[in-house]
Amino acid sequence: MKNIESIVKNNLSHLIDIDASRIDIDLSIFDDYSLTSLNLVILITNICEETDVPVFNFTDADIANLRTLRDVITMFTTAAGQDA
Repeated sequence: MKNIESIVKNNLSHLIDIDASRIDIDLSIFDDYSLTSLNLVILITNICEETDVPVFNFTDADIANLRTLRDVITMFTTAAGQDA
């Protein structure tokens, strides 16, 4: 499996049209990258498809608590059984 951080960055870069190398995983996905709740659902769904992590592994609360890409990476890393 590709590195989860790379997968997350690449998916965000395609979603909001930004170069993946310019993405800072500690910035706010809402305030700094201007994601809407729909954008977040699309991002999570796309990452699930690419990592083969079923979306039902995550609760509504898991997704509601995401604030940064680091949070997204940690959530997927944990679900995939990889080291963060």
